[in-house]
Amino acid sequence: MNYLKRYKYHVLAIAVLAALLLAGAKTKIANVTDAPAELPRIQSNGQLEHALELFPRREQAALFSIDASDDQRPYILSLVKASLPQANQDKAYEIARAVIIEANHHGMDPLFLLAVIQTESQFNLKARGRHGEIGLMQILPETAKWVAPQAGVDSGEINLENPSMNIRLGATYFAQLRKSFNNKGTRYVSAYNMGSANVRRLLASKIEPYIYSGKVLTNYKDMYGRIEKAQTARDVASVK
Repeated sequence: MNYLKRYKYHVLAIAVLAALLLAGAKTKIANVTDAPAELPRIQSNGQLEHALELFPRREQAALFSIDASDDQRPYILSLVKASLPQANQDKAYEIARAVIIEANHHGMDPLFLLAVIQTESQFNLKARGRHGEIGLMQILPETAKWVAPQAGVDSGEINLENPSMNIRLGATYFAQLRKSFNNKGTRYVSAYNMGSANVRRLLASKIEPYIYSGKVLTNYKDMYGRIEKAQTARDVASVK
């Protein structure tokens, strides 16, 4: 009993400290939200340059009729939520964040990465391709191992069903293909699907690969169209 009396103030101090730490942890958790404003800001210069290299000039005026000065983060998060299966809605913020981070890092348009995901997996995190491709961006395990060091990923920790890792590896692979094909949009987009060797084989025969890249770019234009509609609806609502 004397022992307890002797140290009762120590015990009390520890209890108070524990309560304060717990309260702080709860406050920190409460402050973490999935608000679009907490997503990384989009580097618009890289976004625009990437978009311009993917479309013929005759299509650019219509494509970029959206308000480029508008904060696109709410629209990107909304696009991801609308595209994800109901069972994976809790992954929307993580996916939107990964897409913006990787697009910024590689000087890409985040809407392009969303268009690739739409084309490859329809936003199914567990999608499996007929050749063994896995996840959102349908990456082959051997491709993931090859690109992992360039993406700063330990090859022993690769999990292609993890959306952030899948997007990180897919975007890094795209960056390598983009460099390899001198920023020729239809070529590196097609190489993502059919492999660099097959694209070069077609080019040697004076044939430009368009089929797969056409699907991606159709989805890409659709992403911009959906943002334009959302902006127009918002502007009309603000006038009323």
